[in-house]
Amino acid sequence: MSYRTILLQMFEDDALTRRLAASVDLARQFQSHLTGLVVAPPPVMPFGYGEAAAYVGPEIFEAQRQASETVAKRLETAFAEATAGQGIGADWRSVDGDYVTAFGKAAHTADLVVTGQIPGDALDVLAPQVTEFLITEAGGPVLMLPASGAGSGIGQRIILGWNGSKEAKRAVLGSLPFLRGAAQVWLVTVGDPEAVRLEAARTMLERHDIRVEPVVIEGNGQEAGAILLEQAQSRDADLLVMGAYGHSRLRELFLGGATRHVLQTSAVPILFGG
Repeated sequence: MSYRTILLQMFEDDALTRRLAASVDLARQFQSHLTGLVVAPPPVMPFGYGEAAAYVGPEIFEAQRQASETVAKRLETAFAEATAGQGIGADWRSVDGDYVTAFGKAAHTADLVVTGQIPGDALDVLAPQVTEFLITEAGGPVLMLPASGAGSGIGQRIILGWNGSKEAKRAVLGSLPFLRGAAQVWLVTVGDPEAVRLEAARTMLERHDIRVEPVVIEGNGQEAGAILLEQAQSRDADLLVMGAYGHSRLRELFLGGATRHVLQTSAVPILFGG
């Protein structure tokens, strides 16, 4: 297995240039085709009261359309400049539609989805979180690059979170191309290693010719996501691999959890299993 098709979610922020460079580097690393995708959302009807709500002229919708088109053109130019002369296959796609749904559908025909970090907090519960949606709906691995950027050669030193769940297994399977090329892999569990069959997980990986170093952390009530991030920082890891949403989606939204914590605070690239 390798990542032959990589889909890059394109959006404007301060990390765009770094995210493009890292994605091109990944395409070279795995000999992949890189697709850049931008989605132009439909115009939004402004809400108002009294006379303000009486009439919304077509110029409002036209202004939104032109603004989306301008952003899409800037992103297309940035993508073209980043991929030119890099020795990789690349193509650009721009579609109109619901932001979350369009990216989700596009993800179904990609081996790996690359997205960026969008900080937030519990108050964004009703906001469309494309990264979170992709993690659960892409049907394959999703790599989130931190806002602070990622160096070249991602995946040389990997923290692999393991809790014995089906989500953790999917993360292992989705990260195999990275794991096979890594110089060091730490298989980290929080709590009782026998309860999560840590030794069996190590054996499974070694049968893929992946040597790992098991690490057991007591936890002491600390959130698993925070522990994994601490391990990544203390061991100078350049990739964290973990399963997503061990609790219900609603519980994650209101109470937090390992997934949401790392999404918002990680300074390390994170690969979530599909």
